[in-house]
Amino acid sequence: MEGFPSPLQISSPVTARKSSVEQFPSALRVGSPVVEHGIEGRPPLTRQGTSGASDKLSQLFPSRPPSVASPISDPSTSRRTSHPSPLTPGPDPYQIPRAPAPPVFPEDTSYNSSPDPFDQQQSPPAFPRSGTKRLLSRLTTLRSAGKGGAYNRLEDEESGRGKGRLKQVDEVDEPISYDLSGYDGLPMKNFEPKKISAADAMAQERELNEAGYAAEYERLEAQLGAGMSAIHEVPFSYSAPTESKVNHKRGLSNVDVADAAAREGGQREAEKTGGIVAVSEVPIDISESFGGADFDSRSVLTTNVADEGSKTSYYFPEDPDMPSWRPFSMGWPWLFMLVIIALALAGLQEFLCQLSMKKSKHEPSAENDGGLVNFKRPGDLSLIAYFTWKYSPVLLFVIYGILWQISDFEVKRLEPYYQLSKKSGATAAESLNMDYLTFLSWLVPLRALRHKQYAVIYVSIATLVASSLVPILQSASVNMYPPKKDRKSDEWKAIRIDPAWSRAVTACLIVVAVCGSVLMYEMRRKSGLLSDPKGIAGVAAMATRSHILTDFHGLDTAPLSKIHKQLRHRRYILHKSSLWQGEYIRNSTEKIYEHGSDPRPLMLRLRAGIPFMFYMVLFLVAIPVFMFVPGADIVTDELPWLLTALAIIVKLLFGTLNCDVRMLEPFYILSNRKAPAKTLTLDYNGTNPIFLPFKALLNKHYMVAMVGVGSILAELLTVVVSSLSVNGRMFFPGHGHGGDDDKDDDHSKLFRRDDMEKDRYNTEETFLSFWVSFSLSASILLVLIAMTIIVYMRRSQKFMPRQVGSMASILAFIHQSKMLVNFVDTEELNSHQMTKHLERQGKTYALGWFSGRDSDDHCGIDEEPILAPYKYGVDWTKTRVLGNQIGTWEHY
Repeated sequence: MEGFPSPLQISSPVTARKSSVEQFPSALRVGSPVVEHGIEGRPPLTRQGTSGASDKLSQLFPSRPPSVASPISDPSTSRRTSHPSPLTPGPDPYQIPRAPAPPVFPEDTSYNSSPDPFDQQQSPPAFPRSGTKRLLSRLTTLRSAGKGGAYNRLEDEESGRGKGRLKQVDEVDEPISYDLSGYDGLPMKNFEPKKISAADAMAQERELNEAGYAAEYERLEAQLGAGMSAIHEVPFSYSAPTESKVNHKRGLSNVDVADAAAREGGQREAEKTGGIVAVSEVPIDISESFGGADFDSRSVLTTNVADEGSKTSYYFPEDPDMPSWRPFSMGWPWLFMLVIIALALAGLQEFLCQLSMKKSKHEPSAENDGGLVNFKRPGDLSLIAYFTWKYSPVLLFVIYGILWQISDFEVKRLEPYYQLSKKSGATAAESLNMDYLTFLSWLVPLRALRHKQYAVIYVSIATLVASSLVPILQSASVNMYPPKKDRKSDEWKAIRIDPAWSRAVTACLIVVAVCGSVLMYEMRRKSGLLSDPKGIAGVAAMATRSHILTDFHGLDTAPLSKIHKQLRHRRYILHKSSLWQGEYIRNSTEKIYEHGSDPRPLMLRLRAGIPFMFYMVLFLVAIPVFMFVPGADIVTDELPWLLTALAIIVKLLFGTLNCDVRMLEPFYILSNRKAPAKTLTLDYNGTNPIFLPFKALLNKHYMVAMVGVGSILAELLTVVVSSLSVNGRMFFPGHGHGGDDDKDDDHSKLFRRDDMEKDRYNTEETFLSFWVSFSLSASILLVLIAMTIIVYMRRSQKFMPRQVGSMASILAFIHQSKMLVNFVDTEELNSHQMTKHLERQGKTYALGWFSGRDSDDHCGIDEEPILAPYKYGVDWTKTRVLGNQIGTWEHY
């Protein structure tokens, strides 16, 4: 086989022939049965198995011999991982059973019933090469063809059938279109064209198209993990250190020293060769009994241990041209703008405070302002002046907080890729298993601090302070002079800035500016990304060049804790826009925290949703209580920031609910079957909160659009409740101190004329502003409660086996998907190009049970058709028996 090309060597079942077979013509050898087994010492194939495409080709073309590269494995070894590693020896190749001896024919081709030519045990004599014999052979062939004889002519199913059959003779059709009555095996030609019907022609064309698709599938599948072929393997070697003087200081063990030596040697070799280097390791304690033994002597002792096979570490050279794509909201121009705005707001706040303190030296009057602005009645101010004083400060800080939220979402979403792009990669807990978006926002800094991911710490602190703390402090820093008990309706009043609260606002803005500046420094890192890795397709495109998917074997329906436990012994790296396995971690000290088996995020569970709805109902009830119940308004007088703080809590919780809904939207669409190709690139996590409702409406994703509008309303709620700190009973029609809104001057019905504290003109509100603020607050809370109820009615069901949000969850869903062949060589495509590429395939996708590339049942995401939709708590693999399980002891 040395002289044949490699494709013929792989697919040909015959590796050695007898000398007698070599005497047959080449045309006869094609259809001859197998003479002998292949050479036992044949090296194993690189790919031990392929998908069902090889079976499809064999079914469509019976004459095509079955490929040795895709045998039907033994039931005990029917399962395999996505890509067998080329660095570790595979199992022995499939051995074809011994075939019967090939038929031989006598020189005399005339019919003779006494001798049976198929019973001859010796090879026929060599064909004579004289011109007379060759001429007789041609004449004999022409004579038999002219008379229409069909005996000794083996034809395939595409050739015309002979009408005559020999009686009492069993004739077997063989797919050989050669006349064996001659000596040279000349191919026969049909002199009459065969007529086929239109239906047969269409069927043949359909079969050819299917075969073409199957061949293309095999070609693409062969490229999965193709990047592993360029890896240079270096055997593991270690020399035990010489024994030194024993001391009482605790140092590194021999295992740690060996790991460090292997790490340094592998990285040095990778830098030297400029390629990926693999260093094989054995998961045993080399400090015991082996000393400085080499790799081969130790590996013999663990060859028969199935679960303790050789572990391999991969080391990568530094990429001089590492890409560094990042969204605009993470670039230095955007962050620099946020820092400048923070410093400008801090300066403006301090300037207003100083101005107020300067003017506060005088009592408010017609000549002196006595503060930033003075008036006798709030209605005396113009609409612009009143809005600027009453609503614009809080509104400005709320908008500034939204700008920080845009960067916050992007940094949290892309931080795992920054960790993977480091020179040595990152552990799974720091990258593949990391999920900040579905985590409670005020606890994110603590989680990031544990993993030392400082960019997330800075952006989270800046966002929380700018969007939550600053509006609360701002609402408390503005007050009206004189105090409520000293006010009179016919005297001047002034708006002043409280120095203590104002300095707190300024300090918070400086903290935001510092965090933004440090974040600009952190964003100098390179992400290793060529474009935005949006959705499921963005992760799948990075996992087709290596064998990273083998680490997810058996994790189809596993909970997050089991995934974390299985991946903790490996570092992972993002190299050349592809995900790779990195260094093997022998003794992992990472703690595994149980997350429970509930596949829903926390805010989509009823145990969190019911308290949240109950809290909003209480807030809705508390607003009129503080406004209209006698004596209750003292709470808002003493704590003017209380309602604003309560509204901030509603905003944070509803924002978490919003993140969960838009993160789950692609998976919810896939769970309903027949999802279009653009679902795989759908990703609402990094969408601007302002544009989110419009984008979702264009995609007809009404649930996402609804919660997007709800998040904007929650921001607006923070603004309108900041003005609700007055006695609302004074704003009922007919209960006031005259003016345009109330012409009745008879206060004896409810108020005493000398009780100026109950005069509406002694408050900060006008008749119109109070009722607009109160109506908007109550309406927004009612809408948010209704939205929350709809969300829990439509999205609280368990339609997935586990929580999603991390890269590991997606990789576990697709590690055996047939659709992976569509992502070969697509790691450089952006989101728009990827969507067009998938739409050209004309396929739909679903989440459920499907037959994987290893012919076993798996739960995950794949192209249609799938075997069954996913139902929580139902294991599809236990509802039927596979073909390779029939005959085993547990199935009878």
